[in-house]
Amino acid sequence: MKPEEDMKEMSNRFTIAINGLKYYGKIYLNEKVVIGYLLTHEIRFNKGVEEEKVVKKKVGIALKSTINEDNESSEEVDEEKEMEMFARRFKRFMKSNKGIIFQKMEELKLESSKKKYPIICYECKKS
Repeated sequence: MKPEEDMKEMSNRFTIAINGLKYYGKIYLNEKVVIGYLLTHEIRFNKGVEEEKVVKKKVGIALKSTINEDNESSEEVDEEKEMEMFARRFKRFMKSNKGIIFQKMEELKLESSKKKYPIICYECKKS
């Protein structure tokens, strides 16, 4: 069916095409017969489309699953991976800061300890 034509124009065109085939021995004069053939063709076509959709829906993919019986060993492996990750991150942190934060904290501790305990000479008792 062409985009601009309606059902009646299409059936007329179809009748002309069928009647043009006289050398096959059949001439269809009745429009109802032609429309009936068109409807049966459409119904068969729609059934075929629906069957293709059903076939496409039935196709599925199954994934294989594994059951891990050793839960303890998997937990140990997880803990080891976490420790490795922590060590890597800590090394990266130390490289990026070059230990500056820890050095400053140690200096602050030393300064605070000097203020708390001033040096006193026991002979003259002066600080």
